Amino acid sequence: MPRRAAAVALAFAALGAGAPRAEPIEATYALSQTGITVMDVQLSIDLSDDRYRVASLSRSRGIGRFFLPREQRAEAVGGLAGRDVQPFRYMSEGEWRGGPRRTVLEYLGGAPRLALLEPTEDPDRIPVPPEQRDGTIDTLSALVRLARNASATGRCDMAGAVFDGRRRVEWNSRTIGTGAPPIPGLTGEALRCRLESRLVAGFRRGDDPAQAGRPREADAWIAVLRAGAPPMPLRVEFPSTILGAMRLDLVRLGPSGP
Repeated sequence: MPRRAAAVALAFAALGAGAPRAEPIEATYALSQTGITVMDVQLSIDLSDDRYRVASLSRSRGIGRFFLPREQRAEAVGGLAGRDVQPFRYMSEGEWRGGPRRTVLEYLGGAPRLALLEPTEDPDRIPVPPEQRDGTIDTLSALVRLARNASATGRCDMAGAVFDGRRRVEWNSRTIGTGAPPIPGLTGEALRCRLESRLVAGFRRGDDPAQAGRPREADAWIAVLRAGAPPMPLRVEFPSTILGAMRLDLVRLGPSGP
């Protein structure tokens, strides 16, 4: 569905957090559907030796305002231990179907705790039971973990589970290969990864779990664009259930701040 597709795009943008750096950076992306830009995405990445912070801001535009959130913010903060991540806190907020939505997850002993969920009840969705939240991390932290592994090994062969406050999604990624960057004007090589995700809990009431839980795939190309910068996603392509495939393209990479 469109909202889920937008969330996937924002999450994949966190692939840029693949290597430590002293100064935060900011990347700007354009999300398009059938060649028409429907959303602008700004991503801020701040990494140190033992901590990370990833924040995203998305704003729909044009026809995207009819089927995507007008504005959505998300932030993940956590610790780094080798290639692994230890999330501390995740927050997302925005508006959906005319009402505010906000989620805050806090992690205690490796397990997520719902510190805030607004609205608290979702009559259209079956809640994820507490036992199915164990062992999960938030989406942005999962992509930091994937990218750090890709930076260290040159591959993206991993698996995990994420919980966003309302849904549990299991995912795995695999290496497709390397090749020329998909964006004109760039040289060198880009790593191509394929991510497969599957909804396993938090289904909408009345949905067929077999259909709603079928695997969904996305392809991402990531590369180091300049010395001292972490690997950044150049392009992400993923299917949509309506109006054709969606694509996220890097349009600018620069330092964070004024």
